[in-house]
Amino acid sequence: MLIQSLRSFPGKFARRQKLKTILIVPFVLQVCGAVGLVGYLSFKNGQQSIESLAHQITAEVEDRIAERTQSYLTAPHAVNQLNKHALDLAQLQVNNLKSMERHFWRQIQVFNQISYIQFGTPKGEFVGLAANDDGTFTYQVTESTGNLQTYSIRRGGQRGELLETSPNFMPQKRPWYLAPERTDKPTWTEIYPWVNPPTLAITLGQPYYDQSGTFQGILATDLTITQISDFLKTLKIGKAGKSFMLERSGLLVATSTSEKPFTPSEQGPQRLAALNSEDALIRESTQTLLDRFGDLQVITDRQQLAVAIDGKRYFLQVNPLRDQHGLDWLSVVVVPESDFMEQIYANTRATIGLSIAALFVAILFGMVTARWVTNPILKINQAATAISSGDLGRNVSLNQYRSDELGELARTFNHMVNDLRIALEERNIMVEALKESEQQLAEYNRSLEQQVQERTQELIQSEKMVALGQLTAGVAHEINTPLGAIQAAGENISSSLDKSMQRLPQVLQELQSEQSEAFFHLLAAAQQHRDILTSREERKLKRELKKVLTEQNLEPAIEIASTLSKMGITSDISPFEPILVLPNNTDILDVAYDLTVIYNNTQNIRLAVGRAAKIVFALKSYARQDLSNEKVMAAIPETVETVLTLYHNQLKQGIELTKEFDPVPEILCYPEELAQVWTNLLHNAMQAMDYKGQIAIAIRQDPHHIVVSITDSGSGIPPEIQEKIFSPFFTTKPAGEGSGLGLDIVRKIVDKHQGRVECESQPGHTRFEVWLPIEAV
Repeated sequence: MLIQSLRSFPGKFARRQKLKTILIVPFVLQVCGAVGLVGYLSFKNGQQSIESLAHQITAEVEDRIAERTQSYLTAPHAVNQLNKHALDLAQLQVNNLKSMERHFWRQIQVFNQISYIQFGTPKGEFVGLAANDDGTFTYQVTESTGNLQTYSIRRGGQRGELLETSPNFMPQKRPWYLAPERTDKPTWTEIYPWVNPPTLAITLGQPYYDQSGTFQGILATDLTITQISDFLKTLKIGKAGKSFMLERSGLLVATSTSEKPFTPSEQGPQRLAALNSEDALIRESTQTLLDRFGDLQVITDRQQLAVAIDGKRYFLQVNPLRDQHGLDWLSVVVVPESDFMEQIYANTRATIGLSIAALFVAILFGMVTARWVTNPILKINQAATAISSGDLGRNVSLNQYRSDELGELARTFNHMVNDLRIALEERNIMVEALKESEQQLAEYNRSLEQQVQERTQELIQSEKMVALGQLTAGVAHEINTPLGAIQAAGENISSSLDKSMQRLPQVLQELQSEQSEAFFHLLAAAQQHRDILTSREERKLKRELKKVLTEQNLEPAIEIASTLSKMGITSDISPFEPILVLPNNTDILDVAYDLTVIYNNTQNIRLAVGRAAKIVFALKSYARQDLSNEKVMAAIPETVETVLTLYHNQLKQGIELTKEFDPVPEILCYPEELAQVWTNLLHNAMQAMDYKGQIAIAIRQDPHHIVVSITDSGSGIPPEIQEKIFSPFFTTKPAGEGSGLGLDIVRKIVDKHQGRVECESQPGHTRFEVWLPIEAV
């Protein structure tokens, strides 16, 4: 259905538009669509090329950073290895640290990126050479004093004057000593701050063992991080691209911006976290990495990402920097997409301009073409409008030399008008004859409808009378039953009344106040016990009472128990002891029993009268014929109960009836006719079961209907005739036992209520459902 709707949409849309629009708009849309598509594809291809180029550029920058960083970080290891070889070759002596001073001085001339070369022993001996920020060099030694002595260096590398002494210096407690000693291999320290000059540095320490394998000390070389930042600043990464390095902890190592990777304080430089950087791009790039990966530790290989930062698109590449000595940093390059997209945007603007120009040209050509096509059509339309108004003398005049389809259409149109003029005159003659025939037919239809309606009412009433005839014996029996009960109750009342009137005054005179109260309490208890006991229950109660009376020494126990059990008194006799202990207790109980019999039979008469009145009312309601033919508000369950009352005698013989009536609202209906529906369906159900089986009647409310279902356990309706059961005069009963109009009448009455009747049948289960609308249609 959806596909059909989509297919028919263009046709429906076109039928609502003018011809000029249909001729111009598709042509313009095709031109604009083609130009727009080409521009879009060009933009997307350019964008993809730019993205590929950006990834390539950032990869090249990362490679340069990795190569330069690796070269920079290999210098300390080379220095340590050279010093180790010098010790192994006895060029330097562990016991003569002063011999290392000029050796260190020559090395730092070659490795100018080194900031400090040093050697410390487990005994606390230390020698080191520092490259100062002002370009000078100084020696630092302990010489078995435990104090760090700083000397200037002369031009030839000779020790100069003593500049400073720092007490209590222990090299074996320094991080550059402890880290390689713990790992027993070359190891980088954590990045640490230098106070003067304020900067960040890192040291590579290496354990030294002599030829016998004895640990002699730690060789170490320092690097300042500033040189890495200086290198990053020299890189050209687009127009606004930036690069930075950080540790896995998120602390900055170096950056291409002017910002330093630390913050100054009174205690010295403090490490700066990338998330606290003043540069928004560094800060947001780090946050993006954390959002994407959750933890910087999980980045194990190079990642190329396209990310959005502050609403702008950036190309971001992160590359792990590691070496065999424990270094583990991350190098990040981030470039804004806009650095590469200026030419793409320029091409897009040019494409839009060309699209607008093509649009105007297409509209112009479309208007000219549409005018050439539509002018003849407009003339034909004007002529057709005049003809529809009755001007059959109107013709279409076009250029007689025009031989295209429109010229042929105009000539055909004129021939059609002439034929139409002749046909219209003939039609007028036929119309007059048809009007006269229609009047006669309408009159006949009205008469026929009235006859059908009258006949339908007669059939319904006839079916009612037939059903009443069938129910006569049962209804008579139902009325005779309460009348017999009334007669028997009257005789019981008369007999008991005679006895009680003779003995009651004497008994009341003999009773004291407490005994009178117990006597009336006994009468009240007997009246409250309304359930009729079976013979077995009465004998059981009699035995229980006899046992209680015997235990309390109340005699005669058998007679008292017999009278009390007939009155329905339970084994709790304590309220009646004041009269049970009297010598004439049996006489008093007989009087109470006679009064109880009078009360119970009075109640039986009331119930019998109510039953008879209900049967008479149901019979009256069923037989009544509504001549007003107007709907009234009625309760559907009451119409069903009326029919069940009339069929009570048949139903109680061998049919198990179950009812499940949900609360439903009253509706506008024809209650007498609906009673006929329930009669026909119930009667069919009983006949289908041969008056033995189960019938279930249910009433429920659907959102817009009241549904009445009648289900029987009969033999069922064969599938081949289920479609015929509502046809008039169709019956499966022997000749003379059915008219075949029962279900036809049911269908007509339900149709009259704008409802529907449905049948579902299989052997042992047949259900008819009647759906009646709650709101009158």
